[in-house]
Amino acid sequence: IDMAIRRPFRLYLQIAIAAILISKTSALVIMGWANTWSDILSGGNPRWKVTDVKAKEIALSHITSHATTTTTATTSPSSSDANADTTMLHIFCPLAGDDSFVHHAWSKGHTVTSIDLVPAAVGAMRQQFGDSDDDWTKEELPNDIVAWKHTSGRATLYSGDAFTPLTSLNGKIDAVYDKDSFGALEPSMRVDFCKRISEYVKPDGIVYTEVKYKDESNPGRTSGPPFHVERSDLMESDKFGSMFEYVASLGEVYDVGMSGMKQTGHVLRRLAK
Repeated sequence: IDMAIRRPFRLYLQIAIAAILISKTSALVIMGWANTWSDILSGGNPRWKVTDVKAKEIALSHITSHATTTTTATTSPSSSDANADTTMLHIFCPLAGDDSFVHHAWSKGHTVTSIDLVPAAVGAMRQQFGDSDDDWTKEELPNDIVAWKHTSGRATLYSGDAFTPLTSLNGKIDAVYDKDSFGALEPSMRVDFCKRISEYVKPDGIVYTEVKYKDESNPGRTSGPPFHVERSDLMESDKFGSMFEYVASLGEVYDVGMSGMKQTGHVLRRLAK
């Protein structure tokens, strides 16, 4: 009887300890990224952030050229820009920080949804849409997720953990813009990341991902972040491989000015569920 009591108690204790460790780890991750973004936003080291609008134009061009062949438009353009793309997509941007791609795609008439862990980064992104707070409504969701929704109806910026399921996005995304997210994550975290993405993307929807390719002579080739990433890493069976087909290797998409390192692009297409 004594053993029958002690065994489940030990199991409960192990679960409780694991939960505490996970909670502490999550808190440390949040603090780490918050400190990083505080440094970036105050003019410190930009890390591998890219602000050149030409890079955003290149990324959007790759997305529209691959997505429009099979993906149905989800919205009608409300942009008055004569150069707006004719097929409007719902584009999801994970771990987005304040990446100006989100505003750039929105300005071309697309619907954009992003998520980032650090509220300050999401706040900086909101400012790209204009200075008026009246253009945004704030909605607090379970699991410490905050949704900022633009009055245009075409921009939703989430603040919170990108690994938390956003079930309202399931099967709603035409294209994913992933700049360095996959390559920034520890390999052990990529399984859950790819699972979330696969839940959100429509059948025949695409993932456009930019990753770092490090030359063999680069002393940091086996370390990160950012980690060295190739097609084989993306298409491992427990990553994107079981849910996506590999469509295109884009080679170097633009110059990031880093010695021994290239910014390379890949396109994947979601398989039918």
